[in-house]
Amino acid sequence: MTDDDMRPRPVPPPSESRHSGRRPDAHRSVGALWGGTFAVVGRRWRDLAVAATLGSALWLVAFVSAYVGMDELFDGRFWEKLDALFDGQIETSAEVEVWMASFEFIFTPQAAVLLLVALIASFFSILQAAASAQIARQELTGINAGGSTAVSIALSRLPALLLVNLVLFVIQAVLFLVGMGLAAAADSLGVVWDLITFVVVAVIGPLLTILWVMVYVEPGLPSLRRWSRLLGRTKLATWGRVVLFDLVRMVFAAVAFVVLMLSPLSFAYSLAIVVVLVWPVTVGIVTVSHVIMYGDLVSALSSAGGAPEDDQG
Repeated sequence: MTDDDMRPRPVPPPSESRHSGRRPDAHRSVGALWGGTFAVVGRRWRDLAVAATLGSALWLVAFVSAYVGMDELFDGRFWEKLDALFDGQIETSAEVEVWMASFEFIFTPQAAVLLLVALIASFFSILQAAASAQIARQELTGINAGGSTAVSIALSRLPALLLVNLVLFVIQAVLFLVGMGLAAAADSLGVVWDLITFVVVAVIGPLLTILWVMVYVEPGLPSLRRWSRLLGRTKLATWGRVVLFDLVRMVFAAVAFVVLMLSPLSFAYSLAIVVVLVWPVTVGIVTVSHVIMYGDLVSALSSAGGAPEDDQG
């Protein structure tokens, strides 16, 4: 795999692209995308490790806060009871019913604060992806500013990152509350709403990956019009590549968790290792693939005479 396989494709002369009005095939092959991703990771792994360290630190705060907060909510035995379930101490359906009934919910202000801290820390973990995107963009454009510079740029993008994250969170919360309301009115309405929501999220969610890359690397807030123009007629190809990479990383994380669960480690410790150590590694790698896809889409739109840079800002 040569360096050219993972760099944005060159823009043809305007006389060829603007007259034809045709947009070339934006995405490289899946094999070239894999090769380009690991080529970038291989060359910039030290800088990506800096970003992953930031992500791990934030996920550690989130996990510890959630760990203590959930125990606060359930009489200090939440994780102990989960261990009992996964250790095979509970096998029959009657034992499962008794186990579920044994959870005693006790709301406390301390638990609320801890879970809020966990939520905020998980929101801030987006900084790792933003820094990783900056590192990948540096490599693709021939710049070597380093991991610390990438983290600094990611921090400068924090308001936009949190705003987009908050908007998406609110949308998800509204969809959930509407579903609960419909289910309370009629079970069938709740089921239909949940099905529609699942399909919409499954279709649009992966495509939002390109929007997130725009938040990471472009100035200002992302333009939905520009996002739509970048995707063009490549929505299915983009969706497939994003889902493929996500499936691979989820399988990798799941296998790591299963292996850890087969060890003497408890459920909580196994989960902590996956969340704090394994997941940030996958975030860095997958983010590089997203930036390469974004670069190819930008180059293809420019080749077709789209002048995408005019829509930025």
